[in-house]
Amino acid sequence: MNFKIIVVVTLLSSTGVYAQNMFNMSSLHPTDTMRGEAQEQAIRYPSLRQASVTASFFGSGHFDSDLQEEAFASGKSRNVRISSFFAIPITQWNGNAISATIYHNQQFFKVSEVNNPLPGTPLSNGDFNKSTLGLSLNFSRTDAIFHTPVVYSAVFTAISDNLKSVKRFNFNGSIAFPVKHTADVSLSLGVLVQIDPSAPFPVLPIVSYYRRLTNHGLQLILDLPQSVTLKQPVSRKAWIYVGSTANTFTSFYRPNNPLLPERFSYNTIEFKSGPGVEYLFGKYLMLGISGGINTIASATFIAKEAQYHDAFVKNTNKATPYGELRISLLPF
Repeated sequence: MNFKIIVVVTLLSSTGVYAQNMFNMSSLHPTDTMRGEAQEQAIRYPSLRQASVTASFFGSGHFDSDLQEEAFASGKSRNVRISSFFAIPITQWNGNAISATIYHNQQFFKVSEVNNPLPGTPLSNGDFNKSTLGLSLNFSRTDAIFHTPVVYSAVFTAISDNLKSVKRFNFNGSIAFPVKHTADVSLSLGVLVQIDPSAPFPVLPIVSYYRRLTNHGLQLILDLPQSVTLKQPVSRKAWIYVGSTANTFTSFYRPNNPLLPERFSYNTIEFKSGPGVEYLFGKYLMLGISGGINTIASATFIAKEAQYHDAFVKNTNKATPYGELRISLLPF
């Protein structure tokens, strides 16, 4: 059963972050997962933790915006983002698990040196902030096909910027098969299907690979399409690491401007790359500090009911330095 446990955990950590517009963190574990095993996996994969609050600070970076392939605006933006989630296990039975995830994302923008080539462009210097709320229902099942272990996962997510209405529904489903498992190596391969207007690709491969590289505990954690990490324990309760992680975020707008659609969303796909350190206080509390370079691979404005490739505004953003502080809880 330990093999199935590892496959489920690595699969859910792969599908949890990238597939959603915000952090959809799953804390699902099979019914035979022991507490110690769940905590060990949550230390390895932050997306499997019970709860987390992350404050990210980004340096000032230049941006250029094109409206329907015509220069729209340019300037500089300095951002701060506070993201949080809380995972709630609901029930488990016969290899099935259901949980819910509540999350919130608050983004603060400081825009300066704005240049508007188009007359009537609404963008100007100033500060503003946007809040996004999400609720996910997560289901996973561990099974076998012709005596070969297989893991199914489905995540339904509702996203909004208030408590009165839902602005977007997303879905992602996945299937993964184990390829190899030993004490020092595990590998599973699968496929992820996304129904999400802000996703550039509806189908993505899943590769979850873990390998202990040295007797001193150096670990390689490849978790595509989410992350790749080299992690080294420096004591029983402290770890250092270096890696790159993909994240996606969204915020909703209703500008009341004739140049723009009545309702639209701003969606980014970002890669954070750099070193970090984590320390475990007591049995459950993890404190992490990291920094490096944040690269925005895609920044699009998408009208309501439109898809990623129909974006009416596309931003080009320069990479910026970032610093991050994270407080999280291991599974209780």
